[in-house]
Amino acid sequence: MRVFLTGGTGLIGSHIAAQLRARGDDVVALSREDSDTRFLEQHGCTVARGDVRDPHDELTDHVSGCEALVHAAALVYGGGSWPHVRAVNVEGTRNVLRAAAAARVPAAVHLSSVAVYGRTWGTVDEDTPTDSPLRPGDLYARSKREAEAVAHSEASSASGGLRLTILRLAAVYGERDRRLVPRLVSLVCWPVVPVLGRGQNSLPIVYAGNAAAAVARSLDRPAERPVRTYDLGLDHQLTQEGLILGMARALRTAPRLVHVPGGLVRGAAALGERLGLSAPGGADLSLSRFTRLALDENPYPSRLIRRELDWKPPFGHDEGIGRTVAWVRAGERRSSIDA
Repeated sequence: MRVFLTGGTGLIGSHIAAQLRARGDDVVALSREDSDTRFLEQHGCTVARGDVRDPHDELTDHVSGCEALVHAAALVYGGGSWPHVRAVNVEGTRNVLRAAAAARVPAAVHLSSVAVYGRTWGTVDEDTPTDSPLRPGDLYARSKREAEAVAHSEASSASGGLRLTILRLAAVYGERDRRLVPRLVSLVCWPVVPVLGRGQNSLPIVYAGNAAAAVARSLDRPAERPVRTYDLGLDHQLTQEGLILGMARALRTAPRLVHVPGGLVRGAAALGERLGLSAPGGADLSLSRFTRLALDENPYPSRLIRRELDWKPPFGHDEGIGRTVAWVRAGERRSSIDA
């Protein structure tokens, strides 16, 4: 299969590219002129220079001849103005799907986010409405809601019968995460590491290799209806303590864990928001959402994708965390040599 991929230099996109190439698929990766594409080239991907903000007729030439599209490019809690976020996350989605339709690509996978649900209570699944109020500054969630609406519209109007699968991902970690993972590794290297609340709740976090495996399953079993949506918020159970201790084992450290009462964490988050602070690793990720994700039980059981696509996450968190820490350490060694 020949697959057109956006976002291939990012965390999830790079894992998708590697897995598709490993199983013998051809990958055409759209990358901006200033992007570092060495990883993609090392894995035998064809690099097409361009941007999701380019007009769809310019993108069509790159998509031509492909049998599937995977749209993984997005600005994720990176801050910036709404026009900039919208141009990439919303209009970029419109551009690549129109290009796929013009090139008569039969199937597409669009990576969305569980952030579209907004504030929820209890278990969330694909039938949960996505119309709850969003915090005014949550540009990412707003853009992903609008991008899904655009994706539905484009898939429905595509003359060639484009079948679209939408995957709503929770937090994702793994190699080539340059935002959150290096901060976590630095934290776990401290002699004393804070744990928010009891630390025994299951986190809404997925290893990037398992997310890539879900994309591959979606390509193998494209939607039978015009649009099909799946949550991807749980691969294997992982608690906050499990994440910290797993990283500590990989780093060969033995920090002392100190539990910070959940009520104190929530109060500090509310105060921080009033002061205009945001969560670590996310310029427009609210502290209240960050603390809910850290303290509450994972609300995204992700049963439908297992039942309908037979998604079986191939990587356990011990392996995922080990690979992630090894990647961070390798980068630190390269930096010290370069210095």
